[in-house]
Amino acid sequence: MKGTRKTIQFILLAILVIAGAGATFYYLEWQKPRIVLEKAFDTIGKSRDVTITLSDSRSGIRSYSVAVIQGGQKVVVAQEDLPFKGTLEKRLELKIVPRDLRIKDGEADFLVKVVDFSPLRNTATYEAKISVDSVPPRVALLTSAHNINPGGTCLVVYRTSKPVVSGGVKCANEFFPGYLVQGSTRPYYVCYFAIPRDVTRTTPMAVTVADRAGNQTSTGIPFYIRSTRPFRSDTVTVGDTFVQQKAVEFQEQDTTLAGKSSTDVFAYVNSSMRADNDNKIRSVCAKSDGKQLWQGIFLRMKNSAPKALFGDERTYVYQGASLGTSVHLGVDLASLAQSPVEAANAGTVIFAEFLGIYGNCVIIDHGQGISSLYAHLSSIAVKVGDRVSKEQVIGNSGATGFAGGDHLHFSILVGGVFVDPKEWWDPHWIKDNVEAKIQFASTL
Repeated sequence: MKGTRKTIQFILLAILVIAGAGATFYYLEWQKPRIVLEKAFDTIGKSRDVTITLSDSRSGIRSYSVAVIQGGQKVVVAQEDLPFKGTLEKRLELKIVPRDLRIKDGEADFLVKVVDFSPLRNTATYEAKISVDSVPPRVALLTSAHNINPGGTCLVVYRTSKPVVSGGVKCANEFFPGYLVQGSTRPYYVCYFAIPRDVTRTTPMAVTVADRAGNQTSTGIPFYIRSTRPFRSDTVTVGDTFVQQKAVEFQEQDTTLAGKSSTDVFAYVNSSMRADNDNKIRSVCAKSDGKQLWQGIFLRMKNSAPKALFGDERTYVYQGASLGTSVHLGVDLASLAQSPVEAANAGTVIFAEFLGIYGNCVIIDHGQGISSLYAHLSSIAVKVGDRVSKEQVIGNSGATGFAGGDHLHFSILVGGVFVDPKEWWDPHWIKDNVEAKIQFASTL
């Protein structure tokens, strides 16, 4: 009996110890709250959007504060005492404007503090060294003559008053990145950009840059439109053989086209597939070498005659009905069947495979956003990553893809946007619009 009583006492004591420990664990928890910044930062410009998530999964959040400390002075950005338990997570979306808070340019500390509802008042802090910089970079144009042609290319050279993390030219609805060049005296930026085919005097063109703090500056580019010639429009009548042959070829390449009529396949290829292919080309050309890999004029295929020109608007007609309209974004060069195709200039192969309407296709990156494209090849003699020299054979002409006969479709792209290759074949245009500008800028 005595032993039984002792056992019961021991069990009760164990229960009390366990309960006490559980109560202590529940009421006196040691888990600190969490502070998560959606995006860490080390600079603040004229303003900075900051998103912070505060959380405590046990007792909830009691209070928090967000502040900037500079020169011993604490400037509160946001703070709150929560009146009751239950707030397990708090998301803060803040806009820090130094001028409104009377924070000066210079070094500072960014501090976040959160306390939970535990009796122990567990506290978490986040602290980071930051710099406040509200002065936007200035842009100085080093080129003054920007003579442009519709569908052509323009080069602008500029310098900034301070380092920038992004910059380039915004032309119409397209953005073209600038590339840093170490000049003979000081560094500068070069930016090649594509001129819209429908350019007018009111088309917006500006150099836009941003520094690490997010300060932005835009400087307009003065320009003169040299030519206003209209692009050609043409009606191409296609027969049964061509429509059916191309339908079969593309049905073999794309199983989703199986069972569709030849005219439906033709219309799809000339519209949706064409758009998808051009988007693919844009993505391939999005990353370019920062150095100029090319020299001198771009070469045109030897012993060739131009057929379709850049900017031609084609309407395909079959049995009196339209099968769609498209714009030709290159120059078709006809020569002997399966003629050698040479690289127009030095660069790196960034694409070498079959691509829808372009058939067997090679794209070469020439650096600083300039690319050349060779389409409808019967064979490809290079692979991605190959460094090629001017006049190096990269394949042979053919009729693959959306081609009615053996020829080379040649294109030049700037920042992934098709431009008129004719300028790049012209030594006078290269000298006046590229080489002279760079030579002048490098001496400033």
